[in-house]
Amino acid sequence: MKIAIIGAGIAGLTLSHRLAEQHDVTVLEKARGPGGRMSTRRADPYAFDHGAQYFTAESDRFRAYLRDLEARNIVAPWPKEISLHADARVSDKPKFVAQPGMNAICKTLASALDVRTQIHASGFTRNSDGWWIETQTKDRMGPFDWIMSTAPADQTAALMPADFSGQAELARVRMSGCFALMLGFETPLNLPWQALKSGDTPIGWMAVNSQKPSRPGAYSLLIQSANDWADAHIEGPLGEVHQTLLHAASKLTGHDLSSAPHQVLHRWRYASTPVPAGVPFLLDTDQRLAACGDWCLGSKVEAAFSSASALADEFQSLSKT
Repeated sequence: MKIAIIGAGIAGLTLSHRLAEQHDVTVLEKARGPGGRMSTRRADPYAFDHGAQYFTAESDRFRAYLRDLEARNIVAPWPKEISLHADARVSDKPKFVAQPGMNAICKTLASALDVRTQIHASGFTRNSDGWWIETQTKDRMGPFDWIMSTAPADQTAALMPADFSGQAELARVRMSGCFALMLGFETPLNLPWQALKSGDTPIGWMAVNSQKPSRPGAYSLLIQSANDWADAHIEGPLGEVHQTLLHAASKLTGHDLSSAPHQVLHRWRYASTPVPAGVPFLLDTDQRLAACGDWCLGSKVEAAFSSASALADEFQSLSKT
């Protein structure tokens, strides 16, 4: 069958990699490259993992997947310790990152797939020959036998027809935003930690990105806002957000971070999932539509992998009947 999958993050690529073993799969990604929230932003000589900072593994399936990636030097443990500020807490489970950037896993998966970037889907229509995808540039792609979306819940709900069987679950999901401030320095800062989690808004997280495993480039510091603070300021002037985070991070580190010659702010509208769908995936067999993503089960990288794996299992089972 011909299957279109929306999104080239970890969920979309995990799903595509599984289904491409038996079907003709096309992945559509609106960004310039794969990764989603596991993206890496590069601005020579700096590099920043400005989305997901690390991941843990609880299920046997995901642990086995990571062991294979570790053996191929695509994944490495990091950090040994996270400094805590205010009432912040972190899990004591082992933590990992991809190397040389967080997008390495997605780039590895995408290399064997038909991934078409800078294509922004705006809606689906169904004709007698199957599903067609409309794009923001007024192009049409198709026909496809199935369409599966791994975009954030709000975006998936907008793409799917009103009578998609999973609309009620999509409406239940609540996602939070995050701002990522990327700072590049000519001279390394003297900081007593590689990563710090804060319980005192507006800062939620800081990490010396250049000290992660196998990171090339000059000294780089990544600052992420707390999610609740981001939600309250998500439509605010980006210049004000930038300065607020810069001032708060300077105070927290004891360094004047405004001296950084490279400063870029990124706004993530959908960064975490306080209220997930509560089901591993959404599947409408009558309409031949489906959806999955971390928002089905939570906010973690493993949640995206587990959701996509569960949908692939179910779809392959259906294909055999």
